[in-house]
Amino acid sequence: MSLTAFEREAVCVCNDETNKWEIFCSSGKLQNRMEKAGFEAYKIDSEGNKYYRVDYEQVSFRKKSSGRNWTPEQKQAAADRMRAIATKNT
Repeated sequence: MSLTAFEREAVCVCNDETNKWEIFCSSGKLQNRMEKAGFEAYKIDSEGNKYYRVDYEQVSFRKKSSGRNWTPEQKQAAADRMRAIATKNT
C-alpha cells in the first residue's frame, strides 16, 4: 500500500547523552538525499521505511537565503559583465 504525501515523513531525534541523530524516514525522496550525503540505513522494515543513526556533526541547519532583489538595471549590468567575460575567454 502506498503512503499519502502527508504520511511520507522523516523524524529526527537527537539527545545530549548519545550525541547521535536517530532518523526514521518513510519518504523515498529524503532517503535518496540522505544516502547521497553518505548516510547508511542500519535497518529497513517491511514497508521500505529506513532507519539511520548518524553522528551529531553530520546534520546541520541552514537559514534559507532570501536571494537577491535586483533592479532591471542591475540585472542588465550583471549580464553585460558576464557577456564581456565570456567573449574575452573565447
